[in-house]
Amino acid sequence: MRVVVKEVSKDFGGHKALDGVSFEVQPGAVFGLVGPNGAGKTTLLRTIMGLIEPSSGVVAVDGASPRDGHALRATMGYLADAQIYYPDFTVSETIRFYRATYPNWQNSRCQELCAGFGLPMGAKVKRLSRGQRAQLGIVLNLSYAPKLLLLDEPTAGLDPVVRRQFLALLMDEVAQNGTTVLISSHQLGDIERICDYVGILHQGKLLDVAKLEDLKRQVCTVQVVFEQSPPSDFWQQEWVISVKQHGRIYTVVAQGDREVLASYFAHFRPQALEFIDYRKLYVI
Repeated sequence: MRVVVKEVSKDFGGHKALDGVSFEVQPGAVFGLVGPNGAGKTTLLRTIMGLIEPSSGVVAVDGASPRDGHALRATMGYLADAQIYYPDFTVSETIRFYRATYPNWQNSRCQELCAGFGLPMGAKVKRLSRGQRAQLGIVLNLSYAPKLLLLDEPTAGLDPVVRRQFLALLMDEVAQNGTTVLISSHQLGDIERICDYVGILHQGKLLDVAKLEDLKRQVCTVQVVFEQSPPSDFWQQEWVISVKQHGRIYTVVAQGDREVLASYFAHFRPQALEFIDYRKLYVI
């Protein structure tokens, strides 16, 4: 499915959660949304899913609005960071509930996934661990072969084994069914194996969309130590994506050439400056 987002903004009271966001995702592509917590990733995914109406702008999935009908949304999957289920339902009851909702439900696929994860079918959802709840969400979303899959921080809190298992399943889904995927994370390293393109989201604005290899060259994290801190307007410049301070140590996510960035900091005579591995982008 082709996704088009054009000049989308979303206001919550006086807070602008999304600010003129525009991009396209082609059918069968995997698109990563990377940004710090509060950047607007969840709001954007919920808007694409049709769960939130934008204040302005247009979202189109295969040329139609996701808010226009159940038939379109039935071909879309959405896995939230904190997915809500009926807590007193067992795993089996939850699966039966979802199966009745989706006409394309594939029992054989569901059974295969449940067996692979070793899910306790008789256990109540409220008794499941975070990892098991994430596995249940994967089962529910992949069992009806969605054409578009929206994943909000799907690897957050998962142990390395479950994370690798999930990413392998996702890559298989794309390869076998041509599923279009939008996946968000606050760490680029979590999704670098699977994304064709990555968008950088910060304070509701989409700063850039690039192939992963290009992004590695364009964006970096810098740790810098100052004896005397730069003036506050130094951190308001366009190349600064985010800043976090611990005493005299600043961790900065920045956009631009490393030599040029180093020259900006040099004006304030840093006591130490280090460029950190790109995989740690947005951990702040």
